[in-house]
Amino acid sequence: MLSFQDKMLVAQNCSEYEGYNIFSNISSISPNCDYCVNFKNGMCSKKLFNEIDGIIKLN
Repeated sequence: MLSFQDKMLVAQNCSEYEGYNIFSNISSISPNCDYCVNFKNGMCSKKLFNEIDGIIKLN
């Protein structure tokens, strides 16, 4: 299971992050994969989560 912290860090570093319009105020303050239009059924539809998460964890 993905942690809230992991999803937040990935969203902050994702060039494809696009928040839902209804959450525009929330997602602009604290981006999180859960608020991204590309995050469906607990997975990134662009298949970027694991790549970005891996890069973050290397640093």
